Amino acid sequence: MKQIKTAWNSVKKVLSKKKYLIISLAIAFIFFSISILSKNFKLIINLITKLNPLEFLNLLFGLYYEGIARNEVHSSIILITISVLLGITGSIMIFKIHSNGKIKGNISKTGTFGAIMGIAVPVCVPCGIGILSILGFGSVVAFLPFQGTELGILSIILLGYAIITLGSSINECPMCQVNLAKKDK
Repeated sequence: MKQIKTAWNSVKKVLSKKKYLIISLAIAFIFFSISILSKNFKLIINLITKLNPLEFLNLLFGLYYEGIARNEVHSSIILITISVLLGITGSIMIFKIHSNGKIKGNISKTGTFGAIMGIAVPVCVPCGIGILSILGFGSVVAFLPFQGTELGILSIILLGYAIITLGSSINECPMCQVNLAKKDK
């Protein structure tokens, strides 16, 4: 429990820096956008040159809205959670790299595996496109007891573990502490 509290405090300190908060939000938004918009990729590419910018933004807003509204509630919650955790993991990894030029292999592997799990499983099994679907394994997910929800939860657990481990390692890293003490420019 102490390790979680230490990690949480380190994560809060990193994200209190404007640069890393923006990185975190950008990663979360990009992952969320790819997950939601991937099933309409051909439509977006086809209409990008045919619509004026306002109509195109209206189309994107509608696709975001429908992408969330048409999913089951738990699928949307899992997607949003994975997106936020992936953003936090990414910004903490970038902070660690900026602080001392590298991160431990186990930590980055756990975060990367969690991210891949999040990308691999579509939010909506019948209509989503994840890496498993592209590779021809999308129907396999449908045969899992909870139609792939368990893989989303596994991704959340792995990303949570990566954040706790990264956050704890920030507390033990002298260069990270120096960078946390620096004021934002």
